[in-house]
Amino acid sequence: MEPINAGPFTLYPFGIATALLLVPCALIMARGMKKRGLKRETASWMAVLSVPLCFITARIGYCLLIIDQIIETDDYLRVLRVWEGGFLLWGAIAGLLAAAWITGKATGQRSGKIVDSAVIPACLMIAAIRLLCGLLFTEHGIGFALSNWFDPEETDYANRFSLWILEDYSFFERFPFAAEDFYGNWCWAVFVPEAAWACVMAWITSRCKAREGGRTVLFVLLYACSQILWEAMLCSQVIYLPWQGFVKANQMLCAAALITVICISLKKLEKGGRGKAALRCLAQVLPAVGIVVAMEFAAFEKKITMIETWPADICHLIEALACLWMGLAAGRLWRKAYALQDPKGSGKIIQ
Repeated sequence: MEPINAGPFTLYPFGIATALLLVPCALIMARGMKKRGLKRETASWMAVLSVPLCFITARIGYCLLIIDQIIETDDYLRVLRVWEGGFLLWGAIAGLLAAAWITGKATGQRSGKIVDSAVIPACLMIAAIRLLCGLLFTEHGIGFALSNWFDPEETDYANRFSLWILEDYSFFERFPFAAEDFYGNWCWAVFVPEAAWACVMAWITSRCKAREGGRTVLFVLLYACSQILWEAMLCSQVIYLPWQGFVKANQMLCAAALITVICISLKKLEKGGRGKAALRCLAQVLPAVGIVVAMEFAAFEKKITMIETWPADICHLIEALACLWMGLAAGRLWRKAYALQDPKGSGKIIQ
Protein backbone atom coordinates (compact mmCIF):
# COMPACT_ATOMS: atom_id res chain seq x y z
CA MET A 1 0.00 0.00 0.00
CA GLU A 2 1.27 3.46 -0.91
CA PRO A 3 2.35 5.87 1.87
CA ILE A 4 0.15 8.81 2.78
CA ASN A 5 1.56 12.33 2.45
CA ALA A 6 0.34 14.53 5.30
CA GLY A 7 2.05 17.88 4.80
CA PRO A 8 5.70 17.57 5.83
CA PHE A 9 5.13 14.05 7.12
CA THR A 10 4.87 10.72 5.30
CA LEU A 11 2.61 8.19 6.99
CA TYR A 12 2.90 4.49 6.31
CA PRO A 13 -0.32 2.45 6.80
CA PHE A 14 1.64 -0.59 7.98
CA GLY A 15 3.52 1.47 10.57
CA ILE A 16 0.32 3.10 11.82
CA ALA A 17 -1.48 -0.24 12.12
CA THR A 18 1.48 -1.80 13.93
CA ALA A 19 1.70 1.10 16.37
CA LEU A 20 -2.02 0.82 17.16
CA LEU A 21 -1.70 -2.92 17.74
CA LEU A 22 1.06 -2.35 20.29
CA VAL A 23 -1.46 -0.79 22.70
CA PRO A 24 -3.69 -3.88 23.29
CA CYS A 25 -0.59 -6.10 23.28
CA ALA A 26 0.99 -3.96 26.00
CA LEU A 27 -2.22 -4.13 28.06
CA ILE A 28 -2.35 -7.94 27.75
CA MET A 29 1.30 -8.11 28.78
CA ALA A 30 0.72 -5.83 31.78
CA ARG A 31 -2.22 -7.97 32.89
CA GLY A 32 -0.09 -11.11 32.66
CA MET A 33 2.69 -9.52 34.68
CA LYS A 34 0.24 -8.49 37.37
CA LYS A 35 -1.08 -12.05 37.63
CA ARG A 36 2.47 -13.34 38.06
CA GLY A 37 3.13 -10.93 40.90
CA LEU A 38 5.77 -8.88 39.11
CA LYS A 39 6.51 -5.36 40.25
CA ARG A 40 4.24 -2.58 39.11
CA GLU A 41 6.89 -0.82 37.00
CA THR A 42 7.81 -3.98 35.10
CA ALA A 43 5.24 -3.51 32.31
CA SER A 44 6.30 0.08 31.62
CA TRP A 45 9.97 -0.86 31.52
CA MET A 46 9.25 -3.75 29.18
CA ALA A 47 7.06 -1.65 26.88
CA VAL A 48 9.57 1.18 26.63
CA LEU A 49 12.50 -1.16 25.95
CA SER A 50 10.92 -3.80 23.72
CA VAL A 51 9.66 -1.47 20.98
CA PRO A 52 13.03 0.10 20.02
CA LEU A 53 15.02 -3.06 20.69
CA CYS A 54 12.73 -5.26 18.58
CA PHE A 55 12.83 -2.67 15.80
CA ILE A 56 16.63 -2.43 15.84
CA THR A 57 17.37 -6.14 16.13
CA ALA A 58 14.77 -7.03 13.49
CA ARG A 59 16.42 -4.58 11.08
CA ILE A 60 19.95 -5.71 11.92
CA GLY A 61 18.96 -9.35 11.49
CA TYR A 62 17.52 -8.68 8.05
CA CYS A 63 20.54 -6.66 6.93
CA LEU A 64 22.91 -9.42 8.04
CA LEU A 65 21.04 -11.87 5.84
CA ILE A 66 21.33 -9.60 2.79
CA ILE A 67 24.90 -8.52 3.53
CA ASP A 68 26.01 -10.02 0.22
CA GLN A 69 23.64 -7.70 -1.67
CA ILE A 70 24.79 -4.70 0.36
CA ILE A 71 28.46 -5.42 -0.32
CA GLU A 72 28.01 -6.24 -4.01
CA THR A 73 26.07 -3.00 -4.64
CA ASP A 74 28.29 -0.98 -2.28
CA ASP A 75 25.08 0.41 -0.76
CA TYR A 76 25.85 0.47 2.96
CA LEU A 77 23.30 3.22 3.62
CA ARG A 78 20.59 0.67 2.85
CA VAL A 79 20.82 -0.37 6.49
CA LEU A 80 19.46 3.03 7.50
CA ARG A 81 16.69 3.23 4.90
CA VAL A 82 14.16 1.47 7.08
CA TRP A 83 11.22 2.95 5.18
CA GLU A 84 12.09 0.62 2.28
CA GLY A 85 11.17 -2.35 4.49
CA GLY A 86 13.11 -5.39 5.52
CA PHE A 87 12.78 -6.80 9.04
CA LEU A 88 13.51 -10.24 10.44
CA LEU A 89 11.00 -11.75 12.86
CA TRP A 90 13.66 -13.85 14.57
CA GLY A 91 15.53 -10.60 15.14
CA ALA A 92 12.45 -9.11 16.79
CA ILE A 93 12.21 -12.16 19.06
CA ALA A 94 15.85 -11.62 20.04
CA GLY A 95 15.02 -7.99 20.83
CA LEU A 96 12.13 -9.09 23.04
CA LEU A 97 14.44 -11.41 24.99
CA ALA A 98 17.00 -8.61 25.36
CA ALA A 99 14.30 -6.23 26.62
CA ALA A 100 13.20 -8.78 29.22
CA TRP A 101 16.80 -9.25 30.39
CA ILE A 102 17.38 -5.49 30.77
CA THR A 103 14.01 -5.08 32.48
CA GLY A 104 14.96 -7.80 34.93
CA LYS A 105 18.23 -6.05 35.74
CA ALA A 106 16.50 -2.67 36.12
CA THR A 107 13.72 -3.96 38.39
CA GLY A 108 15.69 -6.60 40.28
CA GLN A 109 13.61 -9.53 39.00
CA ARG A 110 14.26 -12.70 37.04
CA SER A 111 14.01 -12.18 33.27
CA GLY A 112 12.42 -15.60 32.65
CA LYS A 113 9.30 -14.64 34.52
CA ILE A 114 9.14 -11.33 32.67
CA VAL A 115 9.48 -12.71 29.16
CA ASP A 116 6.94 -15.47 29.93
CA SER A 117 4.39 -12.70 30.42
CA ALA A 118 5.16 -11.33 26.96
CA VAL A 119 4.76 -14.57 25.03
CA ILE A 120 0.99 -14.46 24.48
CA PRO A 121 0.90 -10.84 23.23
CA ALA A 122 3.95 -11.64 21.07
CA CYS A 123 2.05 -14.50 19.42
CA LEU A 124 -0.96 -12.26 18.79
CA MET A 125 1.32 -9.56 17.39
CA ILE A 126 2.91 -12.07 15.02
CA ALA A 127 -0.54 -13.12 13.82
CA ALA A 128 -1.56 -9.51 13.18
CA ILE A 129 1.68 -8.65 11.39
CA ARG A 130 1.40 -11.70 9.15
CA LEU A 131 -2.07 -10.63 8.06
CA LEU A 132 -1.10 -6.98 7.66
CA CYS A 133 1.91 -7.82 5.50
CA GLY A 134 -0.07 -10.20 3.34
CA LEU A 135 -2.96 -7.77 2.83
CA LEU A 136 -1.03 -4.51 2.48
CA PHE A 137 1.98 -5.65 0.45
CA THR A 138 1.69 -7.42 -2.90
CA GLU A 139 3.46 -10.77 -3.16
CA HIS A 140 4.26 -10.93 0.54
CA GLY A 141 3.76 -14.35 2.11
CA ILE A 142 2.34 -16.04 -0.96
CA GLY A 143 3.00 -19.43 -2.48
CA PHE A 144 2.59 -21.06 -5.89
CA ALA A 145 0.17 -19.66 -8.47
CA LEU A 146 -3.07 -21.65 -8.53
CA SER A 147 -2.99 -21.89 -12.34
CA ASN A 148 0.32 -23.74 -12.16
CA TRP A 149 -0.55 -25.61 -8.98
CA PHE A 150 -3.63 -27.37 -10.35
CA ASP A 151 -2.88 -27.08 -14.13
CA PRO A 152 -5.55 -29.41 -15.59
CA GLU A 153 -3.58 -29.72 -18.86
CA GLU A 154 -0.57 -31.33 -17.18
CA THR A 155 -1.18 -35.00 -16.42
CA ASP A 156 2.39 -36.20 -15.87
CA TYR A 157 2.94 -36.25 -12.09
CA ALA A 158 6.66 -35.76 -12.61
CA ASN A 159 5.75 -32.21 -13.71
CA ARG A 160 2.76 -31.58 -11.45
CA PHE A 161 2.58 -29.73 -8.14
CA SER A 162 -0.78 -31.00 -6.91
CA LEU A 163 -2.17 -34.49 -6.61
CA TRP A 164 -5.60 -33.12 -7.54
CA ILE A 165 -6.36 -32.20 -11.14
CA LEU A 166 -9.11 -29.58 -11.02
CA GLU A 167 -10.74 -28.20 -14.15
CA ASP A 168 -12.30 -25.39 -12.15
CA TYR A 169 -10.39 -24.05 -9.15
CA SER A 170 -12.07 -20.65 -9.06
CA PHE A 171 -13.39 -21.40 -5.56
CA PHE A 172 -9.88 -20.89 -4.20
CA GLU A 173 -9.31 -17.59 -6.07
CA ARG A 174 -10.26 -15.44 -3.10
CA PHE A 175 -9.14 -14.54 0.40
CA PRO A 176 -8.38 -16.37 2.70
CA PHE A 177 -7.21 -19.10 0.31
CA ALA A 178 -5.24 -16.97 -2.12
CA ALA A 179 -3.91 -13.49 -2.85
CA GLU A 180 -2.97 -11.76 -6.10
CA ASP A 181 0.62 -11.19 -7.19
CA PHE A 182 1.97 -8.26 -9.27
CA TYR A 183 0.57 -9.79 -12.45
CA GLY A 184 -2.90 -10.44 -11.09
CA ASN A 185 -2.38 -14.19 -10.69
CA TRP A 186 -4.01 -15.83 -7.71
CA CYS A 187 -1.41 -17.49 -5.47
CA TRP A 188 -1.76 -19.47 -2.25
CA ALA A 189 -1.98 -17.10 0.75
CA VAL A 190 0.60 -18.77 2.99
CA PHE A 191 0.42 -15.80 5.37
CA VAL A 192 -3.07 -16.92 6.44
CA PRO A 193 -2.06 -20.28 8.01
CA GLU A 194 1.01 -18.50 9.41
CA ALA A 195 -1.28 -16.05 11.23
CA ALA A 196 -3.71 -18.79 12.28
CA TRP A 197 -0.89 -20.87 13.76
CA ALA A 198 0.38 -17.86 15.71
CA CYS A 199 -3.07 -17.67 17.35
CA VAL A 200 -2.88 -21.40 18.11
CA MET A 201 0.54 -20.82 19.71
CA ALA A 202 -1.01 -18.13 21.91
CA TRP A 203 -3.70 -20.60 23.01
CA ILE A 204 -1.21 -23.42 23.71
CA THR A 205 1.20 -21.23 25.68
CA SER A 206 -1.68 -19.68 27.65
CA ARG A 207 -2.73 -23.12 28.87
CA CYS A 208 0.67 -24.50 29.80
CA LYS A 209 1.79 -24.47 33.43
CA ALA A 210 5.56 -24.41 33.37
CA ARG A 211 8.53 -23.37 35.42
CA GLU A 212 10.06 -19.96 34.94
CA GLY A 213 11.11 -19.48 31.32
CA GLY A 214 9.27 -22.61 30.20
CA ARG A 215 6.53 -20.75 28.36
CA THR A 216 9.11 -18.83 26.35
CA VAL A 217 11.05 -21.96 25.45
CA LEU A 218 7.80 -23.64 24.37
CA PHE A 219 6.96 -20.62 22.21
CA VAL A 220 10.34 -20.81 20.44
CA LEU A 221 9.86 -24.55 19.90
CA LEU A 222 6.39 -24.15 18.41
CA TYR A 223 7.40 -21.26 16.19
CA ALA A 224 10.62 -22.91 14.94
CA CYS A 225 9.00 -26.21 13.94
CA SER A 226 6.04 -24.57 12.23
CA GLN A 227 7.99 -21.90 10.37
CA ILE A 228 10.14 -24.55 8.67
CA LEU A 229 6.96 -25.77 6.97
CA TRP A 230 5.59 -22.32 6.09
CA GLU A 231 8.93 -21.30 4.57
CA ALA A 232 8.83 -24.40 2.38
CA MET A 233 5.52 -23.23 0.91
CA LEU A 234 6.64 -19.67 0.13
CA CYS A 235 7.56 -18.71 -3.42
CA SER A 236 8.12 -14.97 -2.94
CA GLN A 237 9.98 -12.74 -0.48
CA VAL A 238 12.20 -15.69 0.46
CA ILE A 239 15.56 -14.79 2.02
CA TYR A 240 18.52 -17.05 1.34
CA LEU A 241 21.76 -17.26 3.27
CA PRO A 242 24.35 -14.71 2.08
CA TRP A 243 26.24 -15.86 -1.03
CA GLN A 244 23.94 -18.88 -1.29
CA GLY A 245 21.19 -19.33 -3.82
CA PHE A 246 19.24 -22.23 -2.39
CA VAL A 247 19.57 -22.39 1.43
CA LYS A 248 16.58 -20.63 3.01
CA ALA A 249 17.83 -18.43 5.84
CA ASN A 250 14.70 -18.63 7.97
CA GLN A 251 14.73 -22.42 7.89
CA MET A 252 18.34 -22.44 9.08
CA LEU A 253 17.44 -20.01 11.87
CA CYS A 254 14.54 -22.27 12.84
CA ALA A 255 16.92 -25.24 12.98
CA ALA A 256 19.31 -23.24 15.17
CA ALA A 257 16.41 -22.25 17.46
CA LEU A 258 15.32 -25.90 17.73
CA ILE A 259 18.85 -26.96 18.69
CA THR A 260 18.93 -24.16 21.27
CA VAL A 261 15.65 -25.38 22.79
CA ILE A 262 17.03 -28.91 23.04
CA CYS A 263 20.26 -27.71 24.67
CA ILE A 264 18.46 -25.46 27.16
CA SER A 265 16.05 -28.25 28.08
CA LEU A 266 18.90 -30.72 28.54
CA LYS A 267 20.69 -28.26 30.82
CA LYS A 268 17.65 -28.22 33.09
CA LEU A 269 17.71 -31.99 33.54
CA GLU A 270 19.74 -33.83 36.13
CA LYS A 271 23.24 -34.67 34.93
CA GLY A 272 22.70 -38.40 35.13
CA GLY A 273 19.76 -38.37 32.72
CA ARG A 274 21.04 -35.90 30.15
CA GLY A 275 22.93 -38.34 27.93
CA LYS A 276 20.08 -40.79 27.51
CA ALA A 277 17.54 -38.01 26.95
CA ALA A 278 19.78 -36.33 24.37
CA LEU A 279 20.29 -39.54 22.41
CA ARG A 280 16.59 -40.33 22.44
CA CYS A 281 15.74 -36.84 21.20
CA LEU A 282 18.42 -36.66 18.50
CA ALA A 283 17.54 -40.15 17.27
CA GLN A 284 14.18 -38.67 16.27
CA VAL A 285 15.13 -35.13 15.31
CA LEU A 286 17.95 -36.02 12.92
CA PRO A 287 15.93 -38.34 10.64
CA ALA A 288 13.10 -35.79 10.71
CA VAL A 289 15.54 -33.11 9.56
CA GLY A 290 16.67 -35.45 6.78
CA ILE A 291 13.07 -35.84 5.62
CA VAL A 292 12.60 -32.06 5.60
CA VAL A 293 15.72 -31.57 3.48
CA ALA A 294 14.62 -34.28 1.05
CA MET A 295 11.16 -32.75 0.67
CA GLU A 296 12.68 -29.31 0.08
CA PHE A 297 14.48 -30.67 -2.98
CA ALA A 298 11.52 -32.76 -4.08
CA ALA A 299 8.56 -30.37 -3.79
CA PHE A 300 9.24 -27.73 -6.44
CA GLU A 301 12.67 -28.51 -7.87
CA LYS A 302 12.06 -32.24 -8.49
CA LYS A 303 15.74 -33.01 -7.90
CA ILE A 304 15.29 -36.46 -6.36
CA THR A 305 14.68 -38.90 -9.20
CA MET A 306 13.29 -41.64 -6.95
CA ILE A 307 10.36 -39.48 -5.84
CA GLU A 308 10.07 -37.02 -8.72
CA THR A 309 6.46 -38.07 -9.30
CA TRP A 310 5.44 -36.89 -5.85
CA PRO A 311 3.48 -33.63 -6.19
CA ALA A 312 4.38 -30.65 -4.00
CA ASP A 313 1.29 -30.99 -1.82
CA ILE A 314 2.27 -34.57 -0.92
CA CYS A 315 5.82 -33.40 -0.18
CA HIS A 316 4.47 -30.62 2.04
CA LEU A 317 2.26 -33.09 3.90
CA ILE A 318 5.26 -35.34 4.55
CA GLU A 319 7.30 -32.30 5.60
CA ALA A 320 4.53 -31.26 7.99
CA LEU A 321 4.62 -34.70 9.60
CA ALA A 322 8.42 -34.45 9.90
CA CYS A 323 8.10 -31.04 11.59
CA LEU A 324 5.50 -32.52 13.94
CA TRP A 325 7.89 -35.38 14.70
CA MET A 326 10.65 -32.88 15.56
CA GLY A 327 8.30 -30.87 17.71
CA LEU A 328 7.06 -33.90 19.65
CA ALA A 329 10.61 -35.18 20.21
CA ALA A 330 11.86 -31.83 21.50
CA GLY A 331 8.54 -31.33 23.31
CA ARG A 332 9.06 -34.43 25.43
CA LEU A 333 12.40 -33.01 26.49
CA TRP A 334 10.74 -29.70 27.30
CA ARG A 335 8.12 -31.45 29.46
CA LYS A 336 10.81 -33.14 31.53
CA ALA A 337 12.68 -29.86 31.99
CA TYR A 338 9.89 -27.32 32.50
CA ALA A 339 6.42 -28.83 32.97
CA LEU A 340 5.07 -28.60 36.52
CA GLN A 341 3.95 -31.72 38.34
CA ASP A 342 0.48 -32.22 39.81
CA PRO A 343 0.54 -30.69 43.32
CA LYS A 344 -1.58 -33.60 44.59
CA GLY A 345 1.47 -35.82 44.27
CA SER A 346 0.23 -38.07 41.50
CA GLY A 347 3.26 -37.26 39.36
CA LYS A 348 0.99 -36.23 36.49
CA ILE A 349 2.27 -33.34 34.39
CA ILE A 350 0.01 -30.31 34.33
CA GLN A 351 -0.62 -28.96 30.85
